[in-house]
Amino acid sequence: MTATNDFWRPRLHLAPWHGSISDPNGLCQFRGTYHIFCQNAPEYPGNADSPHGWGHFASRDLVSWVFLGCQVMPDAPSDRDGAYSGCAFVTDDDIWFYYTGNVRDGDGDGTLSGRLSNQTRMRSYNGINLGPKEVVLGNSGYPAYCSCHVRDPKVWEQDGRMHMMLGARTRLDARGAVLCYASDDGERWGLEGSVTNEGAEFGYMWECPDRIVLGGHEFLGCCPQGTESFEFKCQNVHSAGYFPVRGTILDLMHEDAGLMSVSAPHATSQTAISTGGFVEWDHGFDFYACQTFVDEKDRTLLVGWMSLPHDKNDVRPYDNPTDTWRGALTVPRELTLGANGRILQNPVSEIDALRGGGEEFAGAVTLFPKVADVVLEGVSGDGAVRFGDFLELRISEGVVELAFADDTEGQGRTVRRAWCGDVHDVRVLVDTSILEIYLNGGETVFGTRYFDVAESLVVTADIACERAVAYPMRPIGINYVVDR
Repeated sequence: MTATNDFWRPRLHLAPWHGSISDPNGLCQFRGTYHIFCQNAPEYPGNADSPHGWGHFASRDLVSWVFLGCQVMPDAPSDRDGAYSGCAFVTDDDIWFYYTGNVRDGDGDGTLSGRLSNQTRMRSYNGINLGPKEVVLGNSGYPAYCSCHVRDPKVWEQDGRMHMMLGARTRLDARGAVLCYASDDGERWGLEGSVTNEGAEFGYMWECPDRIVLGGHEFLGCCPQGTESFEFKCQNVHSAGYFPVRGTILDLMHEDAGLMSVSAPHATSQTAISTGGFVEWDHGFDFYACQTFVDEKDRTLLVGWMSLPHDKNDVRPYDNPTDTWRGALTVPRELTLGANGRILQNPVSEIDALRGGGEEFAGAVTLFPKVADVVLEGVSGDGAVRFGDFLELRISEGVVELAFADDTEGQGRTVRRAWCGDVHDVRVLVDTSILEIYLNGGETVFGTRYFDVAESLVVTADIACERAVAYPMRPIGINYVVDR
């Protein structure tokens, strides 16, 4: 058959009606309503240089959504070249949205000169109606060692003050770092510290900094760009993961203070973080720019972009054959702390509630339509789970490998690996062009897009397990109230 743009449109994942979406932004729940903003180029692909703003999805239950359009557009002098990523800070009375306003100013290269990074606040009494844009921190407030790449504010309250992390790139050695600022009012900010990794550079830019607190332990999330692969980690051109932190993130940041006039952040074992402790959120082909928030049920939820950025130096970017829309987000994943100190990720319970009656199968099951939740319990030994004849999840001696056999379905995706040890269970959320694979209760995750033209999908479990079940899934609902 001939596939169309709608044929590959996800049924379980947020995606645009047209245009392009990427990084999740401004995630929060306020007075019962969930808000997921994301980077949105509404004119893509008709305008390859379409300005990026914040598209807005809203829901009361995480499964029935409305899309309210691109509500934060680069329409002010402070963000004329892009309303970049940011976060939401929820107060008792309203929401403060923080984002980076991007301005290309002058003839510089945009890295060492010629770019303004304006950290901007917008306040809203309901998450929908947004107040005026206020620049609260600009280039003059960044340390001397910073390049023009400073972005993606993450704001929280701790110890009676507000704190803001920003991703950064250094001038001299193109080293990724995270800056930390403090404020008493959310408007005036002063540098209170920073962190980078010890030793050689671990990527040239640490985007999307995040603070995760689980079981009384803090974790520093970030997205290092341009990392080298090591020990099954960082196999994508850009990575997304977290560092476990001793004490608090503020303790870590305060070890490297007083840096406004120095030439580089400290990269010694006393004031830096070890890359050996870096844990990737997702070992698959399509995951980046994730963000977490805590909802009104006190759950820590994570949402990521089901793709990753590429540049002209990449051997081959992963392709998406749809030509009227591009991009999707992961399902919201609930984070919990495992017994070994690793963060576990699993689809939120609202996704579980979409299941229909399960069909137990032995060996293989045919999914029609390609929207299902496939669960293998009591897995033992080595083996494989196959998706059609184009993709395999291979388990062998503690290593799990996700490998495409056909470039038509993979569109440039080839193979990704992770060390898992003994695999006890496998869960696969199957969508029309997306797979999210959860191993060992969510300790290891693989996410990928795929573009198979068949109307059904045969899933084959060539591995010993106590029980294999395929649940049909009711799709989520998206009402595109504003289509722009």
